[in-house]
Amino acid sequence: MASELTHRALASAAFNRSWELLEAQRSPEEDLEMLEVAFSSRHHWRAEGGLQQVAVADWMVSRCFAALGEGPLAVRFADSARSLAPSDAPAWLRASLLEGLARAYAADGDGARRDAAAAEAAVLLEEETDPEDRALIAEQLASVPPAA
Repeated sequence: MASELTHRALASAAFNRSWELLEAQRSPEEDLEMLEVAFSSRHHWRAEGGLQQVAVADWMVSRCFAALGEGPLAVRFADSARSLAPSDAPAWLRASLLEGLARAYAADGDGARRDAAAAEAAVLLEEETDPEDRALIAEQLASVPPAA
């Protein structure tokens, strides 16, 4: 077989499909597929990844729930992502996880907590030295919607 089907390969493929669907105009069936592949990625990262990969997987699950307006579930997985992040996580990751939390609070209708998480993410993002990483997370942070 040209590419071995490892947990890592399956996790990456499922994460990428989640991202494609997250950014697309989706049908109701694709909404379900988006959740399915996000959870699949989470499952495979939990089997083979480290804390950083599992935290990012929970961030993706949270993003998907937020996109579907499922605030409480978005907050639950955003909280999980933050609790799983290693203490030595890079600044871009810590800021990204806070962006996810801000997005989850927005989906949950909690404007005050959304604003607090977004502000904390912006502060952390200033610590990121890689301009590409900083720009990517800043773009995501700028796209956090107002609280529903």
